[in-house]
Amino acid sequence: MTNPRLEKIYQEAGRLFLTKGYANTKMAEIAKASGIAVGTMYSAFSGKDAVFSFVLHATMDPGHFSGDVTLPIKPAAASELIPLLKRLGEILDSIMIITDGNGNICKGFPDLAGELFDFFADYLFATDNIKKNAEIYQELREVYFPSERNYSLKLTDCLKRYMEAGQIRRSEHIMSHAWYLTDTMTWWAMNANIQNPREPVPRDVAKEICVGIMQRAYQADGK
Repeated sequence: MTNPRLEKIYQEAGRLFLTKGYANTKMAEIAKASGIAVGTMYSAFSGKDAVFSFVLHATMDPGHFSGDVTLPIKPAAASELIPLLKRLGEILDSIMIITDGNGNICKGFPDLAGELFDFFADYLFATDNIKKNAEIYQELREVYFPSERNYSLKLTDCLKRYMEAGQIRRSEHIMSHAWYLTDTMTWWAMNANIQNPREPVPRDVAKEICVGIMQRAYQADGK
């Protein structure tokens, strides 16, 4: 995104929608957090629904807003956003491939954790806002929740394979571990800075901390 004002609105609106929810976030709050007048906010967006769809669209397709942007920005139709959300599902599916054609592990546990961290850091403003504000786009919710379930099953399978190969320690209740690891990655990927904006953690530092925590927690016995 090349427009500094839109970039600031994107960051602050995305944060407010996640922490307060769409219904409890006012245009005036977004304007104040972004350092602009409310009137300027309405000259840039037709309404709060347009700001919300802008956050989703700019996250899933950053290049869409990199050139000249026609103002005021209007809400994107669900039909415009669904293909972008499905593309994220395809990216996530490709990340979860950890074995080669012979069934041998070709992507170790730390590498998978690092790739998932990057995915969450890139796309959580869209996926978490769709999840937490599901009432705004019913059509997106119908795509997102099955995809989230599919992800949890695939991560669970990955953990089983790592355990069988001795890469991580054996544990019971593996799906619970899958969700714990996801919560850890998403917290460091984005929520650490949302909850503590005065002391932001650089992305590369957050990734190193996160992957290191996971490696130590799941290190196989005797290693």
